[in-house]
Amino acid sequence: MIARGSLYILIGATMFVFASTYSTQSGQLIGSMAILAGALQLLFSFSNRLDKNNIWGILHGVTDIGFGIAIAVFSKGTIEGFVDMLGFWAMMHAFLQAVQAMYAFMGARGVRGAAGISSSNFVHLANVLTAGGLPLLLHPAGFNNSMGFIGVFPIILGILIIMLTTQMRTQAAAVL
Repeated sequence: MIARGSLYILIGATMFVFASTYSTQSGQLIGSMAILAGALQLLFSFSNRLDKNNIWGILHGVTDIGFGIAIAVFSKGTIEGFVDMLGFWAMMHAFLQAVQAMYAFMGARGVRGAAGISSSNFVHLANVLTAGGLPLLLHPAGFNNSMGFIGVFPIILGILIIMLTTQMRTQAAAVL
């Protein structure tokens, strides 16, 4: 998962680098990194023995791969199609995080009561707000100008994924 978070950070950095010089190759590079992030997420989800319910990781891996393919395909078109695909990817990420956080919250409440909610729920909330904010900010500046600032969102998502992974490791170590 740390590799996935790092790839999200690289995706954001790539968006900054190619913000004013978008090309098919830069879109394909970003799509390839999303595919790799999804593949690494699936690898982690299928090899994780501590968490018996890996459905959320599998769903995130599948969506990263699917949208990575779509981003690579739409990169051959116009920048408008590419930016729209990024917006759809962010909305799907926000949806998955929202549902995952809801179930984590319900599970935490059922076990420990409302006061025992873990800090990972706050990371899920930050993921939802970050990914949900991306589609809202894509069009106001215009398609070409949007590329100049949307790179910050995958960077934030990558940092949040790394934070969530660190929290999961800490929780797993406390259980053992």
